[in-house]
Amino acid sequence: MPITTRTTTTTSSGVAVHHISFRGTAGAIFVLLAISCVLYVIGFATTSWAHSGSSRYGLWESCSCGTLSGNAEHTAVQAMITIGLIGLLIAMILICIYMCVHTFSKNTVILALVIVCFLAVLFMLIGFIIFGINSGSSVNWSFVVTVIASILCLIAGILSIVQMRSAGLR
Repeated sequence: MPITTRTTTTTSSGVAVHHISFRGTAGAIFVLLAISCVLYVIGFATTSWAHSGSSRYGLWESCSCGTLSGNAEHTAVQAMITIGLIGLLIAMILICIYMCVHTFSKNTVILALVIVCFLAVLFMLIGFIIFGINSGSSVNWSFVVTVIASILCLIAGILSIVQMRSAGLR
């Protein structure tokens, strides 16, 4: 399957130029967000966020398959991490729209992508901080995978700024 490239040119009126290619910056943003989504969902769904002795705890269950009775801090972590997941999924939809749907304004979509990426990372970071402060035990692999996914989302947000700037948006 050939890889297609779409280029928008500038007119004398100063319209932004968007070079959209799966091989360019937009493609890198897409790949980063796709990997981030997969890793984040894995970390989100598993029960190895923290461990204490032989017990493991996730956002939603403990390793004994009992539902966690949530205190206010745990409920706040669940809310922040869930909002981060929703933001990540919206960012994935936006990069697909940016790359594949040509009826939307590319300027508006890339600006929305930048905003959504950074807001998602902000909510994720708040959730990580609350969890880290209140966990009282060692973090485990699910937490680490989720943090890695948020770092990839942050990098995608930074690359979105680069893409926006290269198109002439300030």
